[in-house]
Amino acid sequence: MKRDKRIIKRQEAIKELISSHAISDQQVLVRLLKLNYGIETTQAVISRDLRHLGVSKQPVGDTVAYELKSIDATKEILRLGVVSIAHNETTITIKTLPALAAFVADYLDAHQEALNILGTMAGENIVFALPKSIKKIEATYENICTLLHIRK
Repeated sequence: MKRDKRIIKRQEAIKELISSHAISDQQVLVRLLKLNYGIETTQAVISRDLRHLGVSKQPVGDTVAYELKSIDATKEILRLGVVSIAHNETTITIKTLPALAAFVADYLDAHQEALNILGTMAGENIVFALPKSIKKIEATYENICTLLHIRK
């Protein structure tokens, strides 16, 4: 248990350093951990921590620096809020958690050209998506599933 607390403390310190400094080298991170937090560690441990935290190097001006993985709130809401999706010969229905149908409908309407839909209509927890052509409803359904990251 003691080891777990040290790992958590070190990883929290790494997140704080990455958020407040443009760090592009693991050795710099090792030095800053010791200087700012009194945490002694090695480059190999830092490498594992960075992988575990989902840290990657991203362009910052003329250089690259470590950056924490950011969460796309819209995709998270869609991923968690869409309950199911189905279609018949004319309409695609998307069931959502309560109060999220309008959010999902707005998202689909913003992509209506790519999805090949006329538009949507939302209630409290259901969205009706109307395809431009009922002859292509299966392809429209597939495109909506892909956009919403839904596995059928």
